[in-house]
Amino acid sequence: MKYLALVLLFFGEATVIYAEELGARLYRTAPVFSSAFFPTLVPLLIGSCALVVAYIFGLKYFQNIWVVTAVSFASILIVEPLFDFFYIGNMPTLGESIGFILAVLGIGATLFIP
Repeated sequence: MKYLALVLLFFGEATVIYAEELGARLYRTAPVFSSAFFPTLVPLLIGSCALVVAYIFGLKYFQNIWVVTAVSFASILIVEPLFDFFYIGNMPTLGESIGFILAVLGIGATLFIP
């Protein structure tokens, strides 16, 4: 169940970030707020539900909310730059690249160092 919590955490964060980037991309191309906002509601709802379930399972099976929070935060630092690069088309700067590497190391430290 620990692994299910981690998978749901990554999936939830990725889905919510996708909804954010979808809204930004839609609003950039057709600047009508409703046409950019409403298509984001379905992925936002799915991602939010996955995050809530991930936090529930994470706290129950890891017995430490800090593990769940650290993995959640680090997954945002990993997933968001990937979406920015592949979906929006922006290249990361040096600082963003360093943050990406540190996020990967942070997830490893959180999961494998007691």
